[in-house]
Amino acid sequence: MGVEGVMVTYNYSDDGELANILTVAASGIKYSNRWVLTHGSILSPLKQAKIIKDARGKPILSDDFYNQLPEMYVTCEKDSKMPNVYEGVEKLSRERNCDDSDFEHTSYQARVMTGRICHVWQCPVLDRCVDDILYSWTIGHRDGDVEKQTQLGKALLSVFVLIDLESDVADYEPDSKNVIQDGFCQCQDEDGLTPENA
Repeated sequence: MGVEGVMVTYNYSDDGELANILTVAASGIKYSNRWVLTHGSILSPLKQAKIIKDARGKPILSDDFYNQLPEMYVTCEKDSKMPNVYEGVEKLSRERNCDDSDFEHTSYQARVMTGRICHVWQCPVLDRCVDDILYSWTIGHRDGDVEKQTQLGKALLSVFVLIDLESDVADYEPDSKNVIQDGFCQCQDEDGLTPENA
């Protein structure tokens, strides 16, 4: 099972105006070829963040909730087994006597995949740690109601978000109840693990 660090992003605008679109980002971990695990703070601008906060650790299993979440973009290192889509650009640039070091630029070595959030859950142990250790912290922006932002920010610190990179497959129907189990089984299959040696 290949595990790698990735950047997870989505575009957000609270008023729908193109001029006001923000790119929201967080780090994540891509494992298997299908799953990305990221941090709940990425959801803070969305109205669904309040639903997560109000759930207080109870699982959110509503498909309507997940269908309203935005499409996620996952940027990771280009797989060396994949065909080089920039080969023509490299050849043209070499013909124009460009410096070969240009091809070390990260845009030539990264790829972007799309996926959907299929599960959000709060870790109760991490939630208790946040309450016990970070009780005096202020989390949020200077603009707006800092108290409300702090409550939401602390609630999202103990939340994990699972993204499915195969959500664009035809007839995809996420079953948020079985997502974690399926991901674990897929990882076991790729590594040749059985429950006895896992």
